[in-house]
Formats: sequence, structure tokens, C-alpha cells
Amino acid sequence: MSVNPAVTDERQRYTRRIEESFEAAAKLAGSHLPPSDFYEQLLHKTLGTIEAKAGAIWLRTPQGFLQLACQVRLDQVGLDEKRGCRQCHNELLRQVFQAQPPRPALLEPNGRLTPPGAENAPIPAANLTNYFILLAPILTPDKHSLGLLEVFQEPNHDPRLYPAFLNYTAQMAGYASQFHAYLSQRADPNIERTFTQIEAFARLIHSSLHPTEVAYHVANEGRKLIDCDRLSVGVRHGRSRVTVEAVSGADVVEKASTHIRCLRRLMEQVLHWGETLVFKGTREAGLPPQVATALDAYLAESHPKFLVAQPIRDPREKDPNKPPRSILVLEVFNPPEQVEPLIQRLEVVGKHAAPALYNAAEMKRVPLRLLWKPLLAIQEGLGGKGRFYALAIGLLLAILIGCLIAVPYPLRLDAKGQLLPEEIAQIFPRTEGVVVDIRVRPGQKIAPDYDVVHLYSAELAQRLQQALSQRNEAQGQFEAAEQILRELRDVRDRATYETQRETARLRREAADREYQALLREYLCLPEPLGKFRAVAPRFDPALPRERPPIWTVLDDDRRDKLLGRTIRPHEELLRVGNLEGVWHVELKIPQRNIGHIRRAFADPRLHHVEAATGRKYLDVDLLLSSMPDTRFLGRLYENGLTAQAVPNQQELTDNEPVVTAYVKLQAPDIPPHLQAPRSQFVTGLEVRTRIRCGQHALGYSLFHGVWEWFYEKIIFFF
Repeated sequence: MSVNPAVTDERQRYTRRIEESFEAAAKLAGSHLPPSDFYEQLLHKTLGTIEAKAGAIWLRTPQGFLQLACQVRLDQVGLDEKRGCRQCHNELLRQVFQAQPPRPALLEPNGRLTPPGAENAPIPAANLTNYFILLAPILTPDKHSLGLLEVFQEPNHDPRLYPAFLNYTAQMAGYASQFHAYLSQRADPNIERTFTQIEAFARLIHSSLHPTEVAYHVANEGRKLIDCDRLSVGVRHGRSRVTVEAVSGADVVEKASTHIRCLRRLMEQVLHWGETLVFKGTREAGLPPQVATALDAYLAESHPKFLVAQPIRDPREKDPNKPPRSILVLEVFNPPEQVEPLIQRLEVVGKHAAPALYNAAEMKRVPLRLLWKPLLAIQEGLGGKGRFYALAIGLLLAILIGCLIAVPYPLRLDAKGQLLPEEIAQIFPRTEGVVVDIRVRPGQKIAPDYDVVHLYSAELAQRLQQALSQRNEAQGQFEAAEQILRELRDVRDRATYETQRETARLRREAADREYQALLREYLCLPEPLGKFRAVAPRFDPALPRERPPIWTVLDDDRRDKLLGRTIRPHEELLRVGNLEGVWHVELKIPQRNIGHIRRAFADPRLHHVEAATGRKYLDVDLLLSSMPDTRFLGRLYENGLTAQAVPNQQELTDNEPVVTAYVKLQAPDIPPHLQAPRSQFVTGLEVRTRIRCGQHALGYSLFHGVWEWFYEKIIFFF
């Protein structure tokens, strides 16, 4: 016989849904929901799983009647549409409820229930609706009817599915029976008292975070719950060492006593083993040697007839390779015949004690507990966390504002500069000319007046040639007049030629002086005419020196840029400096900061005075680009400030005018380790500086820029 595939698919679909419904109903049966909520959720789950039209749960009253406890769409199945339908339905419920033994019932649409002896009843037990009615009894633990679960199912399903629906309804009624049995157990006075004791025990052990206090509560109150002779608590605070925190009945744990030392050794070995140790008068075979040795040593000190050492692990202890955080040791000197209830109660106590002991042990590991405990006491004294936070924030703000006003702090102003020798010179041509030769190399040391660059000027050559021509012409006139005077016989004409000779001599000497002046002024070379030189300048003879100074060429190789190029007198050829002399830092101080520096020099409290010379100066912190991890010290003297602000030509993004200042790098009273080393002196090296402008209020030193902006934009505006 063939099977309809549609029916098979429908059966499989309902089978999967029914299995899921059983899992959900089992959770509901073990929950702590109120009965009304349980009935409603169970009925909705029952109807939704098999897609039933309506349903109801009927429960027995104290008088023995059925009363509707919960219903879903019961008014839509037509109980009031036909005459007598409601009475027949009520009779059907009564007979199924009173049936002995209780059993489920299935009625087809317009079907009758005919139990023995009910054929001649005045009101028949019938289903006059157009739906299948599924009835299943809800039973008490002693198998008496407590109520009914009723389901109205559509008649359009395959007939073979309705027995499965009836079986499903009976199973769901069974979960309702389990829920009532659970309610009965909770209503038992002894169980209720036990639950109350356990709840009080849990609240007590979680009332503190001190390991010793928690352990004493666990030991003393847990002994009462377990009903044993002694309960000991150990907590592991380190990697493996266990501390015996509490022993029931003992006010103080003498950790140096032999009894406690043996107990601690037993706890450590059991924790390392990781299993529960049970001793019932004889030692079990197969114990690890370390555990057996520790057990024997403890039994020699204490003589219990029954002992259980149970490690308790909190769910937050995720690493299985580490021993549990705590352990309980139960001892009974005159045990009962059945010791399993003691072990079960120990497990219950251990489940509640594990998180409390774990919290206390973790709290002990928190650093600075001596600081947090007074803060907690203050918080409780103020009346709560909100007030404590408000007062703490207000106090911190007051302290912060007080520090910003009262605490002195040096005002440091940033500025950028470059490292330069004090004696530095630029070489310019005496007149406009074409560069024909560069006679020095980068870094070459040269003496003063050394020929650095040779140039050629056509204009200068023309002027020299003109002076030479005038001298030669005057020389010819002088020689001609001299020749005539030697040959002249007439005395009357002699005066005329002597005058001509004297005039030619004077012209010759004037032309010669002009020629020599051009040679000296432009440092001309002998030949060719018009070729002159640019030389290194001379040093200031007034400066004291230990040895003769010498210039060093600072520029790079500029042959490609200068050779063959016409250079005007204001264009620089080369730059030289005395690298063996004194160096300084050329600063570009923004004009917004120069006021602070001027005030520091004007106020005697803000600047220093050099003892040897009496000059005023400010300390300057230096940071060389070549040594960005070392701070050095320099000095800014009052005469090191220029009196003019000029546009900043070095910063393309910041065109704010700057004031040039010079910082001395070396002074006799600067400690050697704070002086910049000469090995780092490179011309043009970038230096970041911070000028110390004396002690000011901490808030002003840190936020003076904010105050100046506020004053300029807000106060000055009004």
C-alpha cells in the first residue's frame, strides 16, 4: 500500500515541532513561574505546536468542581451556537475528569462519549462542535485527577494524525502534572525551611569580601546546614600554597600548630590532584602517593571516622590546568550509616561557597586595598555613591584650581633657531663682475685676505684702460716737452715748454694715482685688465684671542651655480666662519612672546644676574636636532635681543613677525654636562629652545596662550 507523500511530510513536520515543544514544556515545568503564567504559556505552546483552533485548562476547585483556569479562543468553536451544545460539553468534561483510572479521550465532531452505564443519562457527553476535541487529565502525584487539558483541533487533517495529537496532548498534560508536583514539594514546610536556610547562608557569605570573614561564615553556618562535626575552609592565594582560613568552632586558626599544618598539606595535595577525597574509615586504594601520605599524616593528628575533602571551582575559573581556588574539608567522628546525604549537602554548600570565596580571594589580590577601604567608608558615611562622586569631583576641582593658582611653575616659551659661530662673514664682490674662478673648497680653512673668488668686469677693465691711456698720453707729452727743452736754444720760449712739461707731469701723476686707486679699491689682478678678486675679511683685532684665528668655508661647492654668472655687489659669493671660536644660537622669537621676555628682564624676581659681569640673563633649554634625546642649557642676555621685528623668512606657513635673539652656549658657571658639546656644532643646525621667563602660577604657565586669546578676542572686544 502506497503512502501519500504529503501526509508523510506533514507527519514529519509535526514530529519535529512536537519534540521541540516537549523541551520547552520541560523547562516550564521546572520553573518558578506563578501557576497562572505557567498555564497560559503551556496552553499557547500546546496549541501553537499542532496548529489547533482553541484550547482550555480546567482545574478542580476545593468543592470538587471544574473551573476554567485558562483558555484561548474558546468562544470561536461554537459551544453556544447549537442548542444543548454547552450542556453536552460540560457533561463530557465531568465524565472524563471522573473516569477511573484517568485516561485521555478523543471525540470526533458530533461524536459521543459512552462510558459504561451512561447510555440512559439525561444529558449525553457529546461533542456537538465541528472540531475534534482532545482531552487529557492533569494528575496529582498519587494519580488523582487535578484537572483537564482540552484542545480543539481542525477536522481537515489526515485521520491517522489525530491519535498522535491525542498522545501529544497527554504528554503536555503530564508536564502540567510535573509542575504541580514541584509546587507541592516547594510547599512542604521542611523543604521551605531548608530553602530559607540556604538563602540566608548565601546572603551571609556574600556580605563580606574579606577571605577570613567569608571562610568563617562558610565553616560555621555550613556545618549547621550539613550537620557534621567539623568543616574546614582553605583558600589558595598563590600558585599552589593553600591557607587554612577557618575551622568551624575555632575562633582563631593557629597556623603554626601541627594539626593545621597537616590539614593545610592535605588541602594542597587534594587541590593539586583535583578530585574529591572521601575517607570512610579505611583508605581507598589507588590514591596518589602525595595525597595518601598527606591523608595519613592528618589522620594521625585528627581521628575522624568519615572525611571528605572537596575542591570547589567557581565557573569563572576557566583554566583547567590551575587548581581550584578553594577547598572544603568535612569531618564526622560518629558518622551515620548513610553518608550520601552528607556529601550531597556538602556539594550544595560548596556551590554557594565557591563564588563567595573566589570573590574574596580576588579582592585580596587587588593592590592598594588600604587606600580603597577608607574611601569605601567615606562613601558610606556620605550616604551613597552619587554624593561621594559629587564631593570627590568637587574636591578634585578645588584642589586642581588651587594648584593652578598657588603652585609656581616656570613659564617656558618655545622658539626655533639655528646654530652659528659668532664670527661669521659674507663675501661680496667689490663691483659687478663675472665669476671666472673659485679658489676654495667647502670646509677649506683660509687666512684673512685670501683670494676666494676671481671675477672679471668689462667696465672696470675700461676704466683701467682709460687711466692707463691717460697716463701714457701724459707721459708722451712730458717726454716731448723734455726733449724740446733739451734742444731749445732760445731762452724766451723755454718758459712755455717748461709749463707744458709740468702740466704733463701732473696729468701723468693724476692718471697713475687713479690707476693705482682702482687696483687697490677693487683688488685687481695684474693681468688681464678688469680681473679682480674677492678676499676673506679680516678679524676684529679688539677681541682677545688665545691663538691666531682662521676662517672656514661654510658653503657647499657652488662652482656650478657661480662660474660664468654675473654677480652684483649685493649678491653673496661665499660665507665663512670662525669654527674654532665662540658659537651661539640665532633665535627667531615670535613677537607674541617677546613681551614675556621683556617683562622677565624688567622684574628682578624673574631673571638671573651674572656674578662676574652683572649682566641680566634668562636660562634657555636647548634641544639639538642631532641629539633629540638630550637637553642642554644656554643663556639669553638682555643685550642679545634685537629691537626690531622682521617677517619670518624661514617658515613658509607662518608669516608672523619674529625678533632675532642670540643665545650663548658656553659660560663659566654652566655645568659641563649641560653645555652643548662642540662635536655637535654644525653651522645651520636646527635648534629647538624653551626660554625660561621665571616662576609664574601653574595655570598661567600652562594656559597663558588661552588667556591671551580670550583677552584679545573677548575682553578687548568689549
